Amino acid sequence: MSKYSFLLLLIAQVFVVHGYRILGVFPSADRNNYLTYKGLFSELTNRNHNVTIISHFQLDTSNIYQHVSLSTNQKVVRSFSFESVIVNEVSRLPFETLVSTKAGNDDCKILMDNSEVNELIRTRPRFDVIVVESYNSDCALALASNLSAPYIAFNPQPIHPWHFNRLGINFNSAHVPQSLLQYGRQPWFFERLKSFILYYITQWVYYIGSQVTDHVFLYKYLGDNLPTLESIASNASLVFVNTHQSVFGGVARSDNVIDIGGIHIRPPKIIPTDIERFLTEAEHGVIYMNLGSTIKDSTLPSDKLNELLSTFGKLPLRVLWKWDGGIVENLPRNVMTMRWLPQYDILKHINVKAFISHAGTLSTIEALDAGVPVIAIPLFGDQYGNAAALVDAGMATIVPYENLKKDYLLDAINDVLDMRTQERAKNVSRMWRDRPMSPLETAIYWIEYVARYQGTPNLVASSTTVPWYQQIQLDVLAFVGAVLYILAFVVMKLLSVCCCCCRSDVTTHIDESEAKGSKSVKFE
Repeated sequence: MSKYSFLLLLIAQVFVVHGYRILGVFPSADRNNYLTYKGLFSELTNRNHNVTIISHFQLDTSNIYQHVSLSTNQKVVRSFSFESVIVNEVSRLPFETLVSTKAGNDDCKILMDNSEVNELIRTRPRFDVIVVESYNSDCALALASNLSAPYIAFNPQPIHPWHFNRLGINFNSAHVPQSLLQYGRQPWFFERLKSFILYYITQWVYYIGSQVTDHVFLYKYLGDNLPTLESIASNASLVFVNTHQSVFGGVARSDNVIDIGGIHIRPPKIIPTDIERFLTEAEHGVIYMNLGSTIKDSTLPSDKLNELLSTFGKLPLRVLWKWDGGIVENLPRNVMTMRWLPQYDILKHINVKAFISHAGTLSTIEALDAGVPVIAIPLFGDQYGNAAALVDAGMATIVPYENLKKDYLLDAINDVLDMRTQERAKNVSRMWRDRPMSPLETAIYWIEYVARYQGTPNLVASSTTVPWYQQIQLDVLAFVGAVLYILAFVVMKLLSVCCCCCRSDVTTHIDESEAKGSKSVKFE
């Protein structure tokens, strides 16, 4: 970092009277996560806050802010193929949790090996509030805690199973859905059984793969007295979650969990002319398809590709398909493919009737905001829980990847094109957008709130510091059970004594009667 940057930052501080010193720590190299927080920090700089960001990405802002770059000469590429899709969730969840925690370990090492981050640890500058990315690792939370400022955990995805305890959420597989499963809010018995077992398996995998591994690594930088990462995570002043209760609600949470789902949404822009013409001239409407960027389209098996092409060829609607897999042979006349498409702008077009999606977090939010029904083909991670939430809301149908065939797809398309589904999607969209403040304003309000009061001890769930046996009142139930047992024992003893006394009185009375009767007998 050049001396001129520090000079400009110092000049900015002189003119900023009411601004807070805000640090953002975002170790992930995932661009989707960057898209989630970049608008928030751009707006914080617009409001004259003194902003420092530790990340792989530069903000799109003309305002002055301090950036600590985590970029290295070694390019981080995290992409998968369709061959990586695991159908069986009993195998999938532990494996995907392990992959996710491994990525978190790598991000932690890059973060803590950075020379400017180590300078922060050494000099310990004052910050009013620290906003920390937290979903597959608690490493950055440990850094924030070491800097002795109130910190906010920023989760760019829905709440994961390993977050439940720290947020005071009592897991019950009967009514608490997991973001990694597609069972929704009303699972049947065997789904509840699998959810129960997999919850504790993923908890254990995350604890060993992330918290234990990162904790051992962090000793080198933060000292031997470092508290457990779970306790550090439980002490976060707030937790920002990229959801909203209008669709993802129904689960009891503490007051410090703040929904900011849709924070990346901006007003739609003008669509490029060739795409606009394709959409506008569609007499029967358009289906938009995008299976995300995590999996390379070119790895889609030929049989699945042929099933998609066969399905699209039967439709009267046009299909606009984000496809980066090269030239597609035998492409139907009603299908248009492009390597990149302005997704949200397209979804807001009046002619778009349905969205074939992998149900990633940002795609799910954009479909909700636009009110477009979804044919969900979840492939990894939280996509399953997002798809289930959309189904519970009545605006989606799930087509499992293993059932990606023409008959299933046609049935799903007919379901979402039904007028009742279209109306439900519009109604859910209205509920999604009907809030006292926008997601951006909500996040900024709470960041400034934490800075003003140096934390939120009044909002953090007290259950996070209570042992598990007290949370389920096992000690109280044991005491009540013991008292009832003792009372029952005493009552039984009293009844037994009374019965014995009564029996003794009756026996004595009979003996006395017999004795009197024997005395009255006369012998002649």
